[in-house]
Amino acid sequence: MKPLAKTLLIGWDAADWRFINPLIDRGLMPTLASLRGRSAFGNLSTLQPALSPMLWTSIATGHRASQHGILGFVEPMPDGQGVRPSSSTSRRRPALWNMADAAGLTSHVVGWYATHPAEPTRGCVVSNQFEIPTSPHGQSWPVPPGSVAPASLAAEFASLRIHPREITPEALLPFVPPLANATHVADPLLGKLRCLIAQTASIHAVATHLIEHTPWDLCCVYYEGIDRFGHEFMQFHPPRMPGTTDEQFERYQHVMTGCYRWFDMILDRLIELAGADTNIVLISDHGYFHDTRRPRVEADPQSWHRSHGIAVVAGPGVRAGERLFGGTLLDVAPTVLALLGLPAGDDMPGRAWTEALTASPPARIASWNDRVAPSDSPPGATDPSQDPAALLASLQQLAELGYVDSEAISGPRAAAKAAELRQYNLAISLLDEQRPAEAAEILRALHEQHPGDPGLTCQLALALAASGDHVAASAAAEPLRHHTPIHPRAHLLLGSLALSAGDATQAETHFDAVARAEVVHPDLHCRLGQVYLTARRFDDATRAFAECVRLDPDHAVGLDGAAEAAIGRHDYHAARQFALAAIASVQHLPRAHYHLAVALRATGNDPDALTAAAVCVRLAPAHRAARELLASLLQQAGRETEAAVHRIAVQKLKKT
Repeated sequence: MKPLAKTLLIGWDAADWRFINPLIDRGLMPTLASLRGRSAFGNLSTLQPALSPMLWTSIATGHRASQHGILGFVEPMPDGQGVRPSSSTSRRRPALWNMADAAGLTSHVVGWYATHPAEPTRGCVVSNQFEIPTSPHGQSWPVPPGSVAPASLAAEFASLRIHPREITPEALLPFVPPLANATHVADPLLGKLRCLIAQTASIHAVATHLIEHTPWDLCCVYYEGIDRFGHEFMQFHPPRMPGTTDEQFERYQHVMTGCYRWFDMILDRLIELAGADTNIVLISDHGYFHDTRRPRVEADPQSWHRSHGIAVVAGPGVRAGERLFGGTLLDVAPTVLALLGLPAGDDMPGRAWTEALTASPPARIASWNDRVAPSDSPPGATDPSQDPAALLASLQQLAELGYVDSEAISGPRAAAKAAELRQYNLAISLLDEQRPAEAAEILRALHEQHPGDPGLTCQLALALAASGDHVAASAAAEPLRHHTPIHPRAHLLLGSLALSAGDATQAETHFDAVARAEVVHPDLHCRLGQVYLTARRFDDATRAFAECVRLDPDHAVGLDGAAEAAIGRHDYHAARQFALAAIASVQHLPRAHYHLAVALRATGNDPDALTAAAVCVRLAPAHRAARELLASLLQQAGRETEAAVHRIAVQKLKKT
């Protein structure tokens, strides 16, 4: 078949509008500014846990981790004697390129996470192990087996790679201007910068070669650079963080700005080669804290990730000037399929951004699983564990970023630890999917193996509480009371459980401890606000949600919590604004539509209140309060028959 138009899907890991917008305002990212001016664009909310292999596989498949099977950075080796980076052979759902293949389209894939070994397609796949150097400069640097499909192109692509030692001092100046005045600088960070530049340039060279010289209908190119630049250099970005020396700040304060400006130039070349007849989809999997909200340097790498990335869609299949509201990572696959003229699967939870498309998407099919032939999908033809040098280089890179333990990559113990970590990540993903009982079952098994782990204990108790078993949650959380020091998350959990048990004094003690802690992560303040809502302490809830939103202005749950707190204070105008902001951030948030309906009705806008209540009921048919409100509004509007339907539904919900 012939697609509606060629589509170029570009992934910028960790790109964030809050960093980008000031650069656009200063004229420093002209390509993205121009693209955005003729596009539909908005935020893109992430999934949890915010780990790149899981997120980018969700983007490519349209499914959550519980369905696609990629559960972290590493997985046990097939023989149980160590670990390897998560591979394409572990993916259980077809990716966009498999779907395009099944429809007779030609696809190229470059650098995408968890695509090693490269799978055969009608086009070309270059895996995420292709660009990693495995030899010193000047020595033979073989292309890792299985990193290019078809393998016949490996020799041609080898010449496109750039070794870090090829990056000259002059090439570093756009990132580190002070080097122009330095005769010699010996700093390991400059070596890391060379590696980041070289690997990004290698991916870009292969992508532009394929786009320019080969036929294609879909091209998916993933650039890890912004995220990895951030992990190494965001700590030096202005304003200066505590613990940063004068020399470090002076030398490296421009790196992140230089990084984004370089990526703008990369985007310019991609757009130029793709041509005006191509749809451009530019996305990121999450954002990145970059100002006073940055965590401590030694913090978990995930704590640097903000909950919203970017989405830009432009081209002949797109209405320019539209804003995308409430987009999620799970929407990307249905949207790309629609741009190609292909249907999404009914089993995909996301939606195509129809408000931005010039043509309606084709009717959905049951699932692409039934349409992708076994030969078109993993497992690939090559065992990803067969090249020791490439495997070690990949694992060392992950260790440098803090995602794996450099001492635990070989042997049965490492394999067992990787298997446990995959199960833990699956549990967190199930919690994010609102499946707490299943998450609790997994966490309980892990907790039996590691009963002294306070983080695991806390997550188990949270899952049990979320599933409604507060007695079991209290029992599971008991060891946290004796752990020194008690983490703010544990204080919040213990306070919540005390409140549910009616012990307001004990709850207050724990909540005060959370409030006193210097916590820069918005989720913790959001949870504290939710607990205050339960206790009907609306002023305290307002302060907690205000801190959450200060740390992350796009935090949908925090914005919705602020709306509910405003309703509790009878400040309906503020509630309306907060609810609208929450919906703009994440459209599929039923309670935000309900709170909007409540605020609109209280301010005399019954027609819009009816619409908001109806949206809530459509998104969450079991939302009893929304049905009651909708029935009342329908009756008031003289639509008695429709009102009766919802009153009957309310009675059924009360019985269940």
